[in-house]
Amino acid sequence: MLEAKIRELASSSGIDELGFTSAYEFCDYPIADSIRRDPRLSLPDARTIIVAGIYIGGLKLSVWTDPLYGRTSRLYLSGFFADVVKPLEPIKSYLEEQGYSALICDSSGGEKSILPLKLAAIRAGFGWQGKNSLLISKKYGTFLALGGIVTDAVLEHNVKVEPNRCNQCKKCQEACPLHALDHSFVLDKKKCLSFQLQQEQLPKEAQLVMENRVGDCEICQEACPWNNKHIESPLSTKLTFNFQKKTEEWDKIFYLPELVNLSEAGYKKVFGPLNTDIPYAVFHRNVRHALERVLKIKKPE
Repeated sequence: MLEAKIRELASSSGIDELGFTSAYEFCDYPIADSIRRDPRLSLPDARTIIVAGIYIGGLKLSVWTDPLYGRTSRLYLSGFFADVVKPLEPIKSYLEEQGYSALICDSSGGEKSILPLKLAAIRAGFGWQGKNSLLISKKYGTFLALGGIVTDAVLEHNVKVEPNRCNQCKKCQEACPLHALDHSFVLDKKKCLSFQLQQEQLPKEAQLVMENRVGDCEICQEACPWNNKHIESPLSTKLTFNFQKKTEEWDKIFYLPELVNLSEAGYKKVFGPLNTDIPYAVFHRNVRHALERVLKIKKPE
Protein backbone atom coordinates (compact mmCIF):
# COMPACT_ATOMS: atom_id res chain seq x y z
CA MET A 1 0.00 0.00 0.00
CA LEU A 2 1.38 3.42 -1.00
CA GLU A 3 0.59 5.14 2.32
CA ALA A 4 2.24 2.38 4.36
CA LYS A 5 5.48 2.57 2.37
CA ILE A 6 5.59 6.35 2.68
CA ARG A 7 5.13 6.11 6.44
CA GLU A 8 7.89 3.52 6.61
CA LEU A 9 10.26 5.81 4.72
CA ALA A 10 9.27 8.74 6.93
CA SER A 11 10.04 6.80 10.10
CA SER A 12 13.42 5.75 8.72
CA SER A 13 14.21 9.41 7.96
CA GLY A 14 13.52 10.58 11.51
CA ILE A 15 10.13 12.14 10.76
CA ASP A 16 7.93 12.11 13.87
CA GLU A 17 4.57 13.15 12.43
CA LEU A 18 3.18 12.50 8.95
CA GLY A 19 -0.15 13.34 7.39
CA PHE A 20 -1.89 13.36 4.01
CA THR A 21 -4.36 16.00 2.99
CA SER A 22 -6.10 17.39 -0.07
CA ALA A 23 -4.20 19.74 -2.38
CA TYR A 24 -7.03 22.21 -2.93
CA GLU A 25 -6.43 25.96 -2.68
CA PHE A 26 -5.81 27.65 0.68
CA CYS A 27 -8.49 30.30 0.36
CA ASP A 28 -7.61 31.75 3.79
CA TYR A 29 -3.97 32.38 2.83
CA PRO A 30 -3.50 36.15 3.29
CA ILE A 31 -1.41 36.84 0.17
CA ALA A 32 -3.73 36.39 -2.80
CA ASP A 33 -1.07 36.46 -5.51
CA SER A 34 1.39 34.15 -3.76
CA ILE A 35 2.26 30.82 -5.35
CA ARG A 36 1.82 29.27 -1.90
CA ARG A 37 -1.93 29.74 -1.82
CA ASP A 38 -2.66 26.98 -4.37
CA PRO A 39 -0.49 23.83 -4.74
CA ARG A 40 -1.80 23.46 -8.30
CA LEU A 41 0.10 26.59 -9.28
CA SER A 42 3.24 24.52 -8.75
CA LEU A 43 1.88 21.14 -9.83
CA PRO A 44 -1.25 21.41 -12.02
CA ASP A 45 -2.31 17.82 -11.34
CA ALA A 46 -1.73 18.04 -7.59
CA ARG A 47 -3.94 15.69 -5.61
CA THR A 48 -2.26 15.34 -2.22
CA ILE A 49 -0.11 17.29 0.20
CA ILE A 50 2.17 15.14 2.35
CA VAL A 51 2.98 17.05 5.55
CA ALA A 52 5.91 16.06 7.76
CA GLY A 53 6.83 17.20 11.25
CA ILE A 54 10.08 16.66 13.14
CA TYR A 55 10.06 17.22 16.90
CA ILE A 56 12.65 19.80 18.00
CA GLY A 57 11.60 20.19 21.64
CA GLY A 58 14.75 18.54 22.96
CA LEU A 59 17.12 20.96 21.23
CA LYS A 60 17.92 23.23 24.15
CA LEU A 61 21.15 24.12 25.93
CA SER A 62 21.24 24.37 29.71
CA VAL A 63 23.79 27.20 29.46
CA TRP A 64 21.14 29.48 27.94
CA THR A 65 20.13 30.43 31.48
CA ASP A 66 23.63 31.85 31.96
CA PRO A 67 23.70 35.36 30.44
CA LEU A 68 27.32 34.88 29.39
CA TYR A 69 26.21 32.31 26.83
CA GLY A 70 24.44 33.29 23.60
CA ARG A 71 20.90 32.05 23.30
CA THR A 72 18.88 31.15 20.24
CA SER A 73 15.95 28.81 19.50
CA ARG A 74 15.33 25.13 19.10
CA LEU A 75 14.38 25.68 15.47
CA TYR A 76 17.67 27.50 14.87
CA LEU A 77 19.65 24.52 16.19
CA SER A 78 17.57 21.94 14.32
CA GLY A 79 18.93 22.57 10.83
CA PHE A 80 15.34 23.06 9.65
CA PHE A 81 15.24 26.85 10.01
CA ALA A 82 13.59 27.05 6.58
CA ASP A 83 11.73 23.79 5.88
CA VAL A 84 12.24 20.09 6.48
CA VAL A 85 13.77 19.00 3.17
CA LYS A 86 16.37 16.22 3.27
CA PRO A 87 14.25 13.79 5.33
CA LEU A 88 11.57 14.06 2.62
CA GLU A 89 13.88 13.19 -0.27
CA PRO A 90 13.47 9.38 0.08
CA ILE A 91 9.68 9.84 -0.13
CA LYS A 92 10.00 12.05 -3.19
CA SER A 93 12.29 9.50 -4.87
CA TYR A 94 9.92 6.65 -4.07
CA LEU A 95 6.91 8.47 -5.50
CA GLU A 96 8.82 9.27 -8.68
CA GLU A 97 9.90 5.63 -8.99
CA GLN A 98 6.22 4.71 -8.85
CA GLY A 99 5.47 7.09 -11.72
CA TYR A 100 4.14 10.05 -9.72
CA SER A 101 5.24 13.67 -9.65
CA ALA A 102 6.46 15.07 -6.33
CA LEU A 103 7.68 18.55 -5.35
CA ILE A 104 9.29 19.29 -1.98
CA CYS A 105 8.52 22.58 -0.26
CA ASP A 106 11.88 24.33 0.12
CA SER A 107 12.35 27.95 1.13
CA SER A 108 16.04 27.58 2.03
CA GLY A 109 17.11 29.32 -1.16
CA GLY A 110 14.70 32.25 -1.01
CA GLU A 111 11.20 32.36 -2.48
CA LYS A 112 11.03 28.69 -3.40
CA SER A 113 8.47 27.50 -0.90
CA ILE A 114 5.30 26.16 -2.50
CA LEU A 115 3.11 25.66 0.56
CA PRO A 116 1.83 27.54 3.62
CA LEU A 117 3.12 24.74 5.82
CA LYS A 118 1.26 25.73 9.01
CA LEU A 119 -2.06 25.76 7.19
CA ALA A 120 -1.22 22.48 5.46
CA ALA A 121 -0.36 20.90 8.82
CA ILE A 122 -3.67 22.06 10.28
CA ARG A 123 -5.49 20.59 7.30
CA ALA A 124 -3.54 17.35 7.82
CA GLY A 125 -4.80 17.15 11.41
CA PHE A 126 -1.56 18.02 13.23
CA GLY A 127 -3.10 20.71 15.43
CA TRP A 128 -4.35 24.29 15.36
CA GLN A 129 -2.91 27.77 14.87
CA GLY A 130 -2.23 29.43 18.21
CA LYS A 131 -2.49 33.06 19.23
CA ASN A 132 1.27 33.24 18.65
CA SER A 133 0.45 32.35 15.00
CA LEU A 134 2.38 29.07 15.32
CA LEU A 135 1.10 25.54 14.85
CA ILE A 136 0.23 23.94 18.21
CA SER A 137 -0.02 20.18 18.56
CA LYS A 138 -1.46 18.37 21.59
CA LYS A 139 1.50 15.98 21.48
CA TYR A 140 4.36 18.23 20.39
CA GLY A 141 3.32 21.73 21.45
CA THR A 142 4.83 24.31 19.10
CA PHE A 143 8.01 22.30 18.68
CA LEU A 144 7.52 20.78 15.25
CA ALA A 145 9.68 21.71 12.28
CA LEU A 146 7.51 21.32 9.20
CA GLY A 147 8.01 20.13 5.65
CA GLY A 148 5.76 19.20 2.77
CA ILE A 149 5.46 17.47 -0.58
CA VAL A 150 2.93 18.22 -3.29
CA THR A 151 2.15 15.16 -5.41
CA ASP A 152 -0.33 13.88 -7.95
CA ALA A 153 -0.55 10.59 -6.07
CA VAL A 154 -4.01 9.91 -4.64
CA LEU A 155 -3.59 9.08 -0.95
CA GLU A 156 -6.07 8.75 1.89
CA HIS A 157 -6.66 12.29 3.11
CA ASN A 158 -7.20 13.40 6.68
CA VAL A 159 -10.71 14.77 7.21
CA LYS A 160 -10.56 15.57 10.94
CA VAL A 161 -9.48 19.09 11.88
CA GLU A 162 -8.37 19.79 15.46
CA PRO A 163 -10.41 22.43 17.31
CA ASN A 164 -8.57 25.51 18.49
CA ARG A 165 -7.68 24.97 22.14
CA CYS A 166 -6.15 28.34 23.03
CA ASN A 167 -9.51 29.46 24.45
CA GLN A 168 -9.02 32.51 26.71
CA CYS A 169 -5.28 31.99 27.23
CA LYS A 170 -3.15 35.05 26.38
CA LYS A 171 0.18 33.99 27.87
CA CYS A 172 2.09 34.17 24.58
CA GLN A 173 0.71 37.63 23.85
CA GLU A 174 1.54 38.90 27.31
CA ALA A 175 5.06 37.46 27.15
CA CYS A 176 6.09 39.08 23.85
CA PRO A 177 8.35 42.01 24.81
CA LEU A 178 7.72 43.93 21.58
CA HIS A 179 3.93 43.38 21.38
CA ALA A 180 4.14 41.52 18.08
CA LEU A 181 1.13 39.37 19.06
CA ASP A 182 -1.36 42.02 20.10
CA HIS A 183 -3.78 40.75 17.46
CA SER A 184 -4.65 37.12 18.24
CA PHE A 185 -3.46 34.52 15.73
CA VAL A 186 -1.61 37.16 13.69
CA LEU A 187 2.09 37.90 13.99
CA ASP A 188 3.22 41.47 13.34
CA LYS A 189 6.41 40.26 11.69
CA LYS A 190 8.22 43.59 11.74
CA LYS A 191 7.78 43.85 15.51
CA CYS A 192 8.88 40.25 16.17
CA LEU A 193 12.23 40.00 17.95
CA SER A 194 13.21 36.97 15.86
CA PHE A 195 12.67 38.98 12.69
CA GLN A 196 14.54 42.00 14.02
CA LEU A 197 17.53 39.91 15.09
CA GLN A 198 17.93 38.83 11.47
CA GLN A 199 17.84 42.30 9.86
CA GLU A 200 20.72 44.61 8.98
CA GLN A 201 19.43 47.30 11.34
CA LEU A 202 18.63 46.34 14.93
CA PRO A 203 16.19 48.84 16.48
CA LYS A 204 16.90 50.27 19.91
CA GLU A 205 13.77 48.66 21.35
CA ALA A 206 15.05 45.24 20.27
CA GLN A 207 18.45 45.88 21.83
CA LEU A 208 16.75 46.66 25.13
CA VAL A 209 14.93 43.30 25.33
CA MET A 210 17.19 40.87 23.43
CA GLU A 211 19.18 39.91 26.57
CA ASN A 212 21.65 37.18 25.49
CA ARG A 213 19.78 36.19 22.29
CA VAL A 214 22.00 36.08 19.22
CA GLY A 215 19.94 34.56 16.42
CA ASP A 216 16.32 33.83 17.19
CA CYS A 217 13.69 34.21 19.89
CA GLU A 218 11.12 31.80 21.33
CA ILE A 219 9.78 33.82 24.25
CA CYS A 220 6.18 33.24 23.16
CA GLN A 221 6.83 29.50 22.91
CA GLU A 222 8.40 29.33 26.36
CA ALA A 223 5.22 30.96 27.71
CA CYS A 224 2.77 28.59 25.97
CA PRO A 225 1.17 26.08 28.39
CA TRP A 226 1.19 23.45 25.64
CA ASN A 227 4.99 23.51 25.81
CA ASN A 228 5.33 23.09 29.58
CA LYS A 229 5.96 19.35 29.46
CA HIS A 230 8.48 19.74 26.62
CA ILE A 231 10.43 22.41 28.48
CA GLU A 232 10.52 20.32 31.66
CA SER A 233 11.05 16.90 30.06
CA PRO A 234 11.40 16.78 26.25
CA LEU A 235 10.27 13.74 24.31
CA SER A 236 12.96 11.28 23.30
CA THR A 237 13.33 11.18 19.52
CA LYS A 238 16.07 10.39 17.04
CA LEU A 239 16.87 14.06 16.53
CA THR A 240 16.91 14.75 20.27
CA PHE A 241 19.25 11.81 20.90
CA ASN A 242 21.71 12.88 18.21
CA PHE A 243 21.66 16.47 19.46
CA GLN A 244 22.27 15.56 23.08
CA LYS A 245 25.50 13.84 22.10
CA LYS A 246 26.76 17.24 20.90
CA THR A 247 25.49 19.52 23.67
CA GLU A 248 28.86 19.98 25.37
CA GLU A 249 30.35 21.10 22.06
CA TRP A 250 27.49 23.57 21.51
CA ASP A 251 27.82 24.86 25.09
CA LYS A 252 31.40 25.93 24.42
CA ILE A 253 30.53 27.51 21.08
CA PHE A 254 27.93 29.87 22.58
CA TYR A 255 30.23 31.34 25.24
CA LEU A 256 29.88 35.05 24.37
CA PRO A 257 33.39 36.28 25.29
CA GLU A 258 34.80 33.79 22.77
CA LEU A 259 31.91 33.81 20.29
CA VAL A 260 32.43 37.53 19.71
CA ASN A 261 35.86 36.71 18.24
CA LEU A 262 34.54 34.09 15.80
CA SER A 263 35.70 34.88 12.26
CA GLU A 264 33.47 34.80 9.21
CA ALA A 265 35.17 31.60 8.05
CA GLY A 266 34.62 30.09 11.48
CA TYR A 267 30.97 31.18 11.45
CA LYS A 268 30.37 29.48 8.11
CA LYS A 269 32.04 26.30 9.32
CA VAL A 270 30.18 26.10 12.62
CA PHE A 271 26.79 27.59 11.80
CA GLY A 272 26.60 27.05 8.04
CA PRO A 273 25.18 23.50 8.37
CA LEU A 274 22.20 24.94 10.30
CA ASN A 275 20.99 26.65 7.09
CA THR A 276 19.75 29.77 8.87
CA ASP A 277 20.81 32.05 6.02
CA ILE A 278 21.66 34.76 8.59
CA PRO A 279 24.68 36.76 7.37
CA TYR A 280 27.83 36.74 9.46
CA ALA A 281 27.73 40.52 9.92
CA VAL A 282 24.22 40.33 11.41
CA PHE A 283 25.10 37.41 13.69
CA HIS A 284 28.30 39.08 14.88
CA ARG A 285 26.42 42.28 15.59
CA ASN A 286 23.92 40.35 17.73
CA VAL A 287 26.72 38.66 19.64
CA ARG A 288 28.41 42.00 20.26
CA HIS A 289 25.20 43.62 21.50
CA ALA A 290 24.40 40.63 23.71
CA LEU A 291 27.85 40.70 25.28
CA GLU A 292 27.73 44.46 25.78
CA ARG A 293 24.36 44.23 27.47
CA VAL A 294 25.44 41.36 29.68
CA LEU A 295 28.62 43.13 30.76
CA LYS A 296 26.87 46.51 30.82
CA ILE A 297 29.46 47.95 28.49
CA LYS A 298 28.47 51.05 26.60
CA LYS A 299 28.05 50.39 22.90
CA PRO A 300 30.99 51.96 21.02
CA GLU A 301 30.20 54.82 18.66
